[in-house]
Amino acid sequence: MILILVTVFFFYPYVEAQFPQACTTQEALDDRICCPLWNGSPCGSRFNRGTCAPHSPQPLPKSKDYREHWPSVFYDTVCTCYGNYDGFDCGQCSPGWTGPTCTQRHHVLRKEITDMTESERVNFFESLQKAKTTTSSRYKILISNDTTVKDNYEFHHATVYDLYVWLHYYAAKSFYGTHNNAAHMGPAFPFWHRVFLLFIEREIRDLTGNQDFYIPYWDWTRNPYCNICINRYFGASNQDGTINRVSHFSRWRVRYLKGNIICTPTTDESVHVLRQPGTDPLFNTLPTIQDVIETLEMGTYDTSPYDRTATNSFRNKLEGFEITHASPQLRSSMHNLVHNYLNGTVSDVPIAANDPIFMVHHSFIDKLLEVWLRSHTNASYPESNEVFPPQRAHSNMAPFFPLRTNAYYWDRTTELLGYSYLNHKFHFSNATDSLRLLEAAVTAAISFCCLNLCAADECVIIKFLD
Repeated sequence: MILILVTVFFFYPYVEAQFPQACTTQEALDDRICCPLWNGSPCGSRFNRGTCAPHSPQPLPKSKDYREHWPSVFYDTVCTCYGNYDGFDCGQCSPGWTGPTCTQRHHVLRKEITDMTESERVNFFESLQKAKTTTSSRYKILISNDTTVKDNYEFHHATVYDLYVWLHYYAAKSFYGTHNNAAHMGPAFPFWHRVFLLFIEREIRDLTGNQDFYIPYWDWTRNPYCNICINRYFGASNQDGTINRVSHFSRWRVRYLKGNIICTPTTDESVHVLRQPGTDPLFNTLPTIQDVIETLEMGTYDTSPYDRTATNSFRNKLEGFEITHASPQLRSSMHNLVHNYLNGTVSDVPIAANDPIFMVHHSFIDKLLEVWLRSHTNASYPESNEVFPPQRAHSNMAPFFPLRTNAYYWDRTTELLGYSYLNHKFHFSNATDSLRLLEAAVTAAISFCCLNLCAADECVIIKFLD
């Protein structure tokens, strides 16, 4: 199963997105205003949390697809939050802040999932289950069977977890007349997914009352197989790809059926989450340490033409369209290869987030992003007009509230956003620790020494300190 992004050109059967419930009324849509009340005043203005203001300083070109120029097709005026306030009504705190007035720092440590304590592991999976089964009181989802037709949509309730799924579905579907979308195949890719993880973390914290909930990461270089595809974690797979009934993920349903890549929701049917790791002969391996090192050695964040064909690009190598030299025989690498290797729901881009293994995979991609950013402090988000418009530096990241541009998060480290990974530096250990790491060290030894990472008198390997 090849990781393919949607490439339909004429109309799009069913696209979804999340909208604040207060902004889905006919009055709000007619007035083109999304400024929900917080404690009785729009955007918490009475408490100096934010203001209700126009979001675009100049007229925007007419869109062929109403997902363009987010959220101009729906609203002219939205909440602009002050200081550390955040959310569609400025009623939440920005990532990294907490307290009644959002002035207290908040920080969590994202661990590798197999390093979590037993209580942390149980809490994580119980929280996911609660999110999957609890209807959101804050948002509704928009459903449309043709995103080129004005007013061709309706709003429905959804669970907290399904809101997260639909956010990805909205952003991952190609825009009208293009191969491109808002979250992949361009410079926004790792930052869009960073915000995506922060969104579901905060929603689950609000749902459960556990402000220390966090999304762990899965370091898929630790083993040459999916070590978390077992019932203790995300469930073992049956021969037909369904999840073993011992796992509660066996009862999770995908509300779409795959057909011609486009995922079609049905009213009476749904399918189980499917996963058959390593069974596709084209993608029967996970990325290696060599692949990670080569990716982190890239000197430029992204390069022209800023899409899936970019070369010598950290972003495109991380995303996995630019194949690493360490794995030239593969048709995808890094991020994409993990999706393909898992061979199931998570391999079909628009619906991938239905499988909860998606979030721990992307948490590791986020860690790799942070490692690269910390060693390339002079890099910057591309300003080129070659970039697909929804992913340009000053375009709003869709479909999130409050409005933030794609470049907004560039200079905001994970610590500023309220989380970290135990150590962003590298840890060296003797290469004889394992055969797999020895092979990685030998293959990458020249690269190590070029970076002055090797001691002259010993062979060392490099791994992330967890």
